[in-house]
Amino acid sequence: MELTERSSQLAFLERRLADRLRPTGQLADDRPLTVLTGPVGGGKTTLLQAFARQVAGSGVRFLAAGASRAERTVPLEVIRQLVRAAPLADGDRDHLGRLLDRGALAWGDADDRDAEGPALSTAALGGALVELAGRGPLVIAVDDAHHADVPSLRCLDYVARRIAGLPVLIVLTESPRTRPWHPEVHAELLRPARLCRIRLPLLTADGTYQLLAGRLGAPAARRIADECHKITAGNPLLVQALSDDHLAAATQPPDRPIVGEAFREAVLSCLYRCEHLVLKAARALAVTGEPLHGNLLSHLVDVRAESALRAIDGSTSGGLVTEDGLRHPAVAQAVLDGMTAEERARLHREAACLLHEDGTAPERIARHLVSTEELGEPWMAQTLLDAGEQALVDSEPGTALRYLRRANRDCTDACLRARIRSALARAEWRLDPQAAVPHLPGIASAVRAGHLGSRQAASPIQYLLWHGQIDKAVELVHHLGERADSADPGSAAALLVTKGWMATFYPGVTANRSMPSPAIRDPLTLAKVKRRLQGVTMLNTVLEQGDVGVVEHAERVLSTTGLDDERNMWTAVCALVATVYADRLELAGDWSEKLGGTPAAHRQPTPAAIIAAVQAGVAGRLGDLSRARDLADNALTQLSHKGWGVVIGIPLAVRLRALTLMEELDAAAGCLQVPVPQAMFDTPFGLHYLHSRGMYALATGSPEAALADFQLCGQLMTSWRLDLPALVPWRTESARALLRMGRRERAEKLVREELTRLRPTHVRYRGFALRILAATGEGPDRVQHLRAAVRLLRQCGDRAELAHSLIDLGHVYQEVGDLRQARNATRAARTLAQECGIPLLRPSAATGGSRSGEVATDVAVVVEGLSDAESRVATLAARGHTNREIAERLFLTVSTIEQRLTRIYRKLDVNSRSDLAVRLRLGRPNPAPTGHAAAQSAPGGPER
Repeated sequence: MELTERSSQLAFLERRLADRLRPTGQLADDRPLTVLTGPVGGGKTTLLQAFARQVAGSGVRFLAAGASRAERTVPLEVIRQLVRAAPLADGDRDHLGRLLDRGALAWGDADDRDAEGPALSTAALGGALVELAGRGPLVIAVDDAHHADVPSLRCLDYVARRIAGLPVLIVLTESPRTRPWHPEVHAELLRPARLCRIRLPLLTADGTYQLLAGRLGAPAARRIADECHKITAGNPLLVQALSDDHLAAATQPPDRPIVGEAFREAVLSCLYRCEHLVLKAARALAVTGEPLHGNLLSHLVDVRAESALRAIDGSTSGGLVTEDGLRHPAVAQAVLDGMTAEERARLHREAACLLHEDGTAPERIARHLVSTEELGEPWMAQTLLDAGEQALVDSEPGTALRYLRRANRDCTDACLRARIRSALARAEWRLDPQAAVPHLPGIASAVRAGHLGSRQAASPIQYLLWHGQIDKAVELVHHLGERADSADPGSAAALLVTKGWMATFYPGVTANRSMPSPAIRDPLTLAKVKRRLQGVTMLNTVLEQGDVGVVEHAERVLSTTGLDDERNMWTAVCALVATVYADRLELAGDWSEKLGGTPAAHRQPTPAAIIAAVQAGVAGRLGDLSRARDLADNALTQLSHKGWGVVIGIPLAVRLRALTLMEELDAAAGCLQVPVPQAMFDTPFGLHYLHSRGMYALATGSPEAALADFQLCGQLMTSWRLDLPALVPWRTESARALLRMGRRERAEKLVREELTRLRPTHVRYRGFALRILAATGEGPDRVQHLRAAVRLLRQCGDRAELAHSLIDLGHVYQEVGDLRQARNATRAARTLAQECGIPLLRPSAATGGSRSGEVATDVAVVVEGLSDAESRVATLAARGHTNREIAERLFLTVSTIEQRLTRIYRKLDVNSRSDLAVRLRLGRPNPAPTGHAAAQSAPGGPER
């Protein structure tokens, strides 16, 4: 081992020897004993070896011995090593050999009452050693003297008391102990009056770097030195082991320390060389993860005296143990690897029992129970269930699975086992809905047997709905309704909530089948039901009435509800979808991005996939077709196709619509090859799928097939009593298909019927209907209809539909002879189509492009940290355009521009358009608007 940060200690030893070699009258320090003290692995042996090499060069005799724990009961073993190393004549060696043999016998036969025999033997042997020492300069070195046998220590004490004035130096090394092997013997030998102590601390951070640099080179050492010091506390043995693992790396060593076999062996070597109490404590700490002075350690290591535990610290453990427990997870793992499975299981079980007796929280106990061999006590399975449910509340389904699977394996109580399987299905569903399916038959049997009530069965019934097993779900709801306990308002409330979600998933179930309705008169229970169904209520309200305060309610819900709990997740998703149906797409995009970025979403693939599907829908409605396609792809890859269940209709519909509008028809056809459950067509998800499939049929020249899909949507929605244009505008879409088939009168009738059903808040669908209505007629009203459609579609932000409406408007202008308006509309349509990725409307050489000056002003500066849409707004604002001018140029609303500018200012940390121009390095060709032009912008937005 390299000698790092030990030069001052080596120099001190050399000075001590020089002092002993001076004539008797000139001794500056007559203390014959020098003790090197430092933690295990701290480099004491390396320092002693370096000192031995220095002594050998000076002609001084050097006698060395090493003690060990295994030989601490062998009498005079250390002295025998010293004699064996001494350069003696045959006569002297034989004489000392006989003295050693007699002394060993005397010490071996002695008992506590017989002190005379050992004392005489010690005197004879000690006298011979003193006579040997008097022959010339001598260094006697004993490594690990704390393990030395008692007779040898007695002899060394005898020699130390009789070498005053002789050129003899005795050097011992020792590691700090929680208690000495024989305290009275150590006290006699290590008297302060004859002792000089040298302490070897662990390496500093700089010393760790130096040691690593000597072995790995300076560049690699700089990369890993800090982390190595955190892991090892500067223990030279451990630092060298980490460097060995780094050198042994099969591939290019990374920028982090590699914890491998050498490090694990070094940790175990340190612990085995410490006292057994330290080893037992380290094992207990590795298993429990508790702090050093927690309430478990003393019981697990079976130590009654707290003083013994208080003596365990960095010095007595080689830097491996701190106040908080083991120094680093890598150390804990090394200790665990050095234990047998039986040892680990025993400690885990003992820790679990102790924590249970103390009334500790289940989650602390459960981490030990999962590692036990069997759950022998009735409370153990219940504790694992409680901990698993808490882990679900904390959005840690992986942890919940570990606890619940362990409980399910050994639980024998039927009722408890049913509850465990219910919770297990909930945990599986959050990670992969398909993994919950195998648990559902057993849960259904438990419900029929009366082992589960409405509260425990609510989520599994929802999973049956998710996977299209509607008949089984209805059967369970009926069964729970028949035996609903009126004295338990919680069960009745859970049943009502389950019915509410069933009606949302499968509207035809409640419309065509009678369902049990438990009577609830308790106002508090009714309030709970209302709160848990507020997501469903928001959806129904926005579909039937539009945005009548729903968006404000949805924002309040989203600001206080996350994805951490399943009920909260569905409420949040419904609130998010409500903002989408209300055409508050910027708001929906912001909230979906926030929800998708939460830790709960990262840990739970199912909620994350649902949020990604909603994000895809938002992008599609905004006309960002390539982003909608990519987000839908992302959502579909997060879960298997079977895992999506009936909800697969949403991401598939978004992807199919985007690819169809982008004319990537081969890829769109692939969407239709994905198998979907038949039950999907009994859900609103199936409506969106049918809508997109009809659009694909129209794009591929099959208007009859498209009309069949659109009319099927209408039949389903009518039978479900959900004939709401905001869900799917099936009349308008059917009219579009009829126009392709040449049935103009029937198309006009359907569109006008649609317009009479639309509320003023249904802006998107009114704009779409007016565009189709214009296509059904031939008179001057076509221009008015299309202008109104353009205005409404610009207001709702559907850029893809707006592009189509503008191209239609351009054609109509051309027909009526207004060529200037036709060029403007067509140019705007092509610009939008280009941004949306719609190939049919891309500008071509035949139709001409924009003037060079116009193109230059529309080119957006790409700004790091801003999206493409934000970069366009930032560029126009920096060039001096008002919010209204930007809105008209980009075919967005003024409020949308204000919201985007607010985000842009925040992201770029600017306060005005002039600051923005400087940040974008743009000139301002036109002065900032003033007077009437500035007044046109709506108040309350960022500086204009």
